[in-house]
Amino acid sequence: MYNHPKTVASFLATVFFSTALSAQPFAYISNQLDDSVSIIDTASAKVIDTVKITGKPAGVALSPDGNTVYISTPEANGFAVIDAKQHKLLKHVPLGSSGALGIAVDKSGQRLFVADWYKNTVAVIDTVDFKIKATIPVGESPSGLVVSPDNRWLYVANRLSNSVSQIDLHTLTERNVTKVGEHPFGLSIDSKGQRLYVANVESDDVTVLDNQHLKKVATVKVKTLPYATTLALNDSRLFVTNQEDDSVSVIDTATLTELAVIEVGDKPEGISTHPDGQHVYVANWFDNTVSVIDAKTLTVVDTIPTGNGSRAFGLFISQ
Repeated sequence: MYNHPKTVASFLATVFFSTALSAQPFAYISNQLDDSVSIIDTASAKVIDTVKITGKPAGVALSPDGNTVYISTPEANGFAVIDAKQHKLLKHVPLGSSGALGIAVDKSGQRLFVADWYKNTVAVIDTVDFKIKATIPVGESPSGLVVSPDNRWLYVANRLSNSVSQIDLHTLTERNVTKVGEHPFGLSIDSKGQRLYVANVESDDVTVLDNQHLKKVATVKVKTLPYATTLALNDSRLFVTNQEDDSVSVIDTATLTELAVIEVGDKPEGISTHPDGQHVYVANWFDNTVSVIDAKTLTVVDTIPTGNGSRAFGLFISQ
């Protein structure tokens, strides 16, 4: 059978476009009041699928290969595992506590960390058999978690202890504890593993720490009830959600000053950066939307409807 060159070219273009589209990064937004996760195709800026997750889904973490999404489910006493390719719930893993909140994966993808708000611990879970391999005592009400780029350290924001714990991932023990502002919650680490940024909800500021010894570098005032953080533009800008101000503060990481405040949706919570380093996604709890910020122009370029109670606490965009 003869295929006309134009027909073949059209077919190949369609295949190429479909493949490129399927490879686009996706954002996974936990909707706590809907018991669901919205999956956003960042290329089209639309929700392309929704996965039902019981247990008031809150925290989000993705495996390094982008194939698996982990969602903490405090009211289901554990976490859910989603197949990122098929957009299907694979299983729910019980941890025996309603305190599951912050969640993170190590750089190998082999270990999952889940903070327990009530037990004041971090569980270390094998991502093959989903069994708990260790339980690490930390401060009171651990929340945000972040792993260093070299996979050497896990940092934990201890909300009611007003501190950050540094966990040695070789020995799985707490190496260091440093006091920060009042009620730390979300935190980010730069791509070189040199600085840690901690959002302090009650003192309305961000603590900047030197990662090696957890020494305080600076404290930067932001707006009311800062909740979570993300870095963009090659770590030159830090974006901070301010829950009660319905805004995002932008901090210049060279001068450590607030250089802009961007209005977003009502009650912004989770925040994460697209792999392009330029677009920042913000989950708005009361608006049931995600705002997309251009980190260069410092403007909102899109607003995407999601589900009820969008929270997305953690690193929620596939890399």
